[in-house]
Amino acid sequence: MKIVVYGAGAVGSFFGGMLARYGQDVQFVARGEQLEALRTRGIFIDSALIGKLQVPPVAAAETAAHLERGDLVLVCVKAHQTSEILDDLAEAVRDTGIIVPLQNGVESDEVLAARFGRGRVATAVVYVGATLEAPGVLRHVAPGAIILGARLGFDAARLPAVRDVLARSGQHVTISRDILHERWYKLVWNAAFNTISAITGRPPADILAVPELRELVVGVMREVVAVANAQGIMLREADIADQIAATDAAGEITTSMLIDRQRGRSMETDALVGVVVRKGRELGVATPLSAALNALLVALDKTPAA
Repeated sequence: MKIVVYGAGAVGSFFGGMLARYGQDVQFVARGEQLEALRTRGIFIDSALIGKLQVPPVAAAETAAHLERGDLVLVCVKAHQTSEILDDLAEAVRDTGIIVPLQNGVESDEVLAARFGRGRVATAVVYVGATLEAPGVLRHVAPGAIILGARLGFDAARLPAVRDVLARSGQHVTISRDILHERWYKLVWNAAFNTISAITGRPPADILAVPELRELVVGVMREVVAVANAQGIMLREADIADQIAATDAAGEITTSMLIDRQRGRSMETDALVGVVVRKGRELGVATPLSAALNALLVALDKTPAA
């Protein structure tokens, strides 16, 4: 497959870079200094797990109109940027191509499906502990994984081919029969740790070390579970315990929202906690902790980073 990676931040650069390293036909849509780095120096991955890797210069452009159309398009921009790229994204994908959003949140595929049709958009959940430290330079501290799924209207028989291609990145790629469960399971962590981290300036390990913040994390997670359950997505109290235990054991990780705030970038507030508040209101589920975090983040997003 010809692959287009639309967005060359940490997620796009890591998975796209690993695919390119293993010989796949990959092109990138990027901008600014990152675009120049991809074209001239490639991607350097400094990984605590797989060592130091240099991916040679890759094909990249500021718009998809300057690239060949792809059979597989990985959308790796921030969730709140999805609506802005739709016109150019139409230039990136072939008529028979598949679009896979590798993004945070639980709604990004809905934005894409509204434009391109549900039959062209697979659903995915992505995990990777990677940070773009400088143009063309990635720090990688946790395993990468992609979970694929098909929502109503997408032919699930197409997923194995996508899985096999993405697995050539050397990362763990699987297919789930219940992708909505997987998405909300991830949101349980994101809605709590990403938000509190961005507000306090503390990484997850430091948050859990403060009893009051640990209690807040659990409270927010319970709200996400309640909203999911009201939709028929059955998460459990045990899922909260599992996520807390995994974070306790994870060591040094930094959340994406904290990085965005530190660098003065717009944060994924609506995708990671605003959605919990909105869905809660629709379903009659109280989410006071999530609503408070959402309000604080909306205010912080309109002020310069500390």
